[in-house]
Amino acid sequence: MTEENAPLTSIVISPHADRNGELSSNLSTLGRVRVLQSLRQYPSEEELARILQVAGPAIVFLGVEDVPRSLALAAAIDRSGTGTQVVVLADACDPRVLVASMQAGVREFLPLPLDADQVNETVYRITEVLGRKPLTFQSTDAVYSFLPAKPGDGASTVALNVSAAIARLGPGKTLLADFDLHQGVVSFLLKITNGHSVIDAINVADRLDDTLWRNLVLMRDSLDVLCSGRLEPASEADLLQSENILRFARRSYNNILLDLSGAMEPFSMPLLSQSREVFLVCTPEIASLHFARSKAQFLREAGFGDRASVIINRSGMLSPFSTRDLESLLGLRIRFSFPNDPRQVSAAMRAGTPVDAKSSLGRQFEMFAKSMTGDGKAPVTRRRRFIEYFAIVPPFNEAERVK
Repeated sequence: MTEENAPLTSIVISPHADRNGELSSNLSTLGRVRVLQSLRQYPSEEELARILQVAGPAIVFLGVEDVPRSLALAAAIDRSGTGTQVVVLADACDPRVLVASMQAGVREFLPLPLDADQVNETVYRITEVLGRKPLTFQSTDAVYSFLPAKPGDGASTVALNVSAAIARLGPGKTLLADFDLHQGVVSFLLKITNGHSVIDAINVADRLDDTLWRNLVLMRDSLDVLCSGRLEPASEADLLQSENILRFARRSYNNILLDLSGAMEPFSMPLLSQSREVFLVCTPEIASLHFARSKAQFLREAGFGDRASVIINRSGMLSPFSTRDLESLLGLRIRFSFPNDPRQVSAAMRAGTPVDAKSSLGRQFEMFAKSMTGDGKAPVTRRRRFIEYFAIVPPFNEAERVK
């Protein structure tokens, strides 16, 4: 289905008319409308604001069983500035209700029971309005993607620990989503053995709401986690729906970190497009640098060069390369370097937690988290040796100290 012909999303608020769900069903059947949620009592204005922000509906079908309360909600929707259109549902077109509705910003009315032609005409008019003035919902741009140069380079470990640091620092909500659908290890690192996954989210992406989402994510301390799920060789999921999942999450979280496989699957490209920064994680090993060079070239050619940078993981390993050498080799700047600390990483894996925040490695993750969110010093952009770049991280090798 093309975007032009795609159904408009909607919410029904009608204490009496939709008591049995018939109204929602009829709307979905009669017109180009998909009902995301049906509320059988009037929410408070605060609750309504939350529902609008999370669900992002194009239309709110509003019953006027309680005229003052319903029109107060209509006015609140108009004031929200989201562009969500209100359609009043009424058993009869009472002139007083019509006038009061128009004063509250309502321009569309449908009598009950619904008539297919009237529904389609209303939807057509609303589609034209939204074409001229699209919906606008608050949406974070603080989306960060992590991908490994090759499997085993520790991109998931970095993504998890940076996510935990951002969530710990606060304020706001942070999500870590594991989109490595074949070898995702976030659930292993956190010892998550049950719960739902990205695949489950993809299967309900066209009807996501706050209730469904809360059943999909798991909380670890102050961090929300969406795992990759179990390996399914022949998944019927429409992976392109991953873009809709991210759009939904951007309306609910302040910071979103994506753990990608690095295989550059088609579904991952829209995720990269929505990312503020893309981090290519590699180690100083020759094999890792070889694959990192290819990935860096791919990112540049795909148009992500201006937002992509490199994270060197396990930087305590011996390497003949300086920072200048690496940046010349990879064609991307070195954004950060994490020291090799297998004891801390192993202890965290055994406990099913992020690395101890008070450890040397934990402090490095926090330092990087602050640089990402703007809570720390801006990252240095001129070329430097590692020992100059991050004072508490050792250089690659002994020779670096005397250069």
